[in-house]
Amino acid sequence: MRKLSIALIAALILVGCSDGIKEMKAEKGDKGEKGDKGEKGDKGEKGDPGPVGRAGEKLDPGAPAPTLRIVAPQSSVASCEGDEVMISAYCIGNFNNYPLVPFANGARCGDDPASTTLRVTIVCAKR
Repeated sequence: MRKLSIALIAALILVGCSDGIKEMKAEKGDKGEKGDKGEKGDKGEKGDPGPVGRAGEKLDPGAPAPTLRIVAPQSSVASCEGDEVMISAYCIGNFNNYPLVPFANGARCGDDPASTTLRVTIVCAKR
């Protein structure tokens, strides 16, 4: 029995010194389930400024914005100047049916140009 014990101890010592066990590898397992979301981390440090962008190209100035003029006389007829175009018109006063009558470059409210109950307002723009 003593010989068996010595042989067993010697075998264990040899196995402990052997690289044979270290070279054995298991097969790769299946991918596990996704874990829970972690806590939010601390805010990072501010980064360096980026490179300077290139200069934009110089363009010709555009046309000036149209000039608008409101014409609101104390009468029921109004018109724009010769170098203007009418872009809007409306009537104010007492009426049952909307009385706006637009014409070439102006407007009238109602059939009576001398009306004291209707007033026209128009908006003119430079051409």
